[in-house]
Order: sequence, then structure tokens, then C-alpha cells
Amino acid sequence: MIAEARPAKLCTLLANIRIERGTRDDWLALARFHYRSHEAGAVTGIFRMVYDTGGVRTAECGLRNEKSKSKTATMPDFSLRTPHSTLRTVLVGALVYSRSPLSLAARDRATGGRYRTAGMGRTAAGYLINRELRIISRVVLAPNWRGLGLASRLVAETLPHAGTPYVEAMAAMGEMHPLFERAGMTAYPQRPAPQGERLRAALEAAGIDRAARRRGADLLRAIDALPPGPRRLLDREVERWARSYLGAKNHRTCRLGRERMLDLAARHLDSVPVYYLWRNPRP
Repeated sequence: MIAEARPAKLCTLLANIRIERGTRDDWLALARFHYRSHEAGAVTGIFRMVYDTGGVRTAECGLRNEKSKSKTATMPDFSLRTPHSTLRTVLVGALVYSRSPLSLAARDRATGGRYRTAGMGRTAAGYLINRELRIISRVVLAPNWRGLGLASRLVAETLPHAGTPYVEAMAAMGEMHPLFERAGMTAYPQRPAPQGERLRAALEAAGIDRAARRRGADLLRAIDALPPGPRRLLDREVERWARSYLGAKNHRTCRLGRERMLDLAARHLDSVPVYYLWRNPRP
């Protein structure tokens, strides 16, 4: 006998999420969880995602409210809060919009050279870019709120409020984590990041191919198995690449150890960056 299917239980957790204009403090409260530097360029707008606990007894799926006679579970311990938050509001995520760079090869390919400086002059091109484009420079969620699709929601709901006809984004892990596509942006896959060509060449010359560097632990073992000379050379190249990849954060707040740098290289060195573009249907 087939048991009768029960109706799906509603989850009240996401119903109490809201997105609103944020401040620099909201971004800085979550910046340490982002893998890039704290510097987000010429910021033009910040949005935050918050969870409102007011009037809600529980954030658990399927649990009854306070009017029910059954026992209710206690609230989960969401430890991350902004300095100015109260017991009613928990900071979930932050998104930063910035002015787009004047030169971006991926943009030229995606737009057919609309913003290419050749033929119009750098000043005129800069004016056009500032008027028509914004770039999503940072998207970050608190660790205990990931895996719920909230990053795509944060992007999708703020795109119309960026203030420009077009919004662009770049994602080194876009093929593995297509959050921008889920938010409605169009993807334009690119070639591997050029800043890693030197390290990739050095690894290939030492006999460490792509299959041998998919994980940080594998890359560490492969380099440690080399003679002292090539090992020191590769360590220098890995450090050079990590410094270039992380930018200012590596110098100021995130000086990585050897194992952490190798893990970063294994995850990002061979990743193919994806360019994303969104056109506002109501500019």
C-alpha cells in the first residue's frame, strides 16, 4: 500500500528576508568573508539583505507559531550582526555596485565594441561608460546563510535599482557557481585569467599538469616531491600569483601561508572567468 504524500511544509525563514539600501558599514561587516580585497572601487551603491526576527518565534521549517499548543523550538544562534543591529535584525548579505572600469576586453566582445575608446576618445568613452554601466564589484553572504539561493535573489532584486541601462559582473568561478545567470544576467565565457599564465607555465615545466593540481593537497604533494631548486622556484611563483590575485587584501589583512596559497591556486588558477551583462528592460 502506497502511503499518502503529505503536503510540503512551509519554511518561514526566507519569508522574513528583506533587501534594502545599505551603508559602507554593512559591507565592511561582511568583507572578511569575501575572497578578494576590501577595496571595491568607486562605490556607487550598497544594498544589504537582512533577516527580521520581529514577531517570529522560530526560524525552523514547518514549526507552528506561538498560537499553537505544541512546543516551539528556540531560535538558531545567528552570531553575525552588524555593529548597529538590534535583536530584531540580522545582517545576511551585502552587494556593492561600483563604477565600471574604462577598459574591459570581455565587455568589448559582449557589446560589439560599443564602449571601446578607439574612435571616440578616452574622455567621451569614459562619459558613456559612467552614464550607462555599473559593475557588481562585491557580493557576499554570511557563512551560515549560504546554500539557500540568497545571493542570486540579492542580485536579481537590486539590478533594476543600479541606476543604469546596463549592469556587468565578472566571476572567476562563474561556470561552477552561476549565481549571476540565475539572477537573469547573460553569461559570456572567457579564456583563463591572463595573470595566471606565468604560474601555469612554471607548473607545466615542472611536470605538474592540470589534473595534478585540482586540489590544494595534491598540488602541495606534487611540489614537495620536486628537488629543492624547482620547489623554491614554484613557491616564489605561487606567492607572486597569490599576491596579484588577491590584490590589496593580501598586503593588508590576509597574508596567506604556503598551504593556503596552494589551496587558492588549485581552486582558482585554472578557473575560466565569466563575464555577465544585464540590460534593464525599463531604463
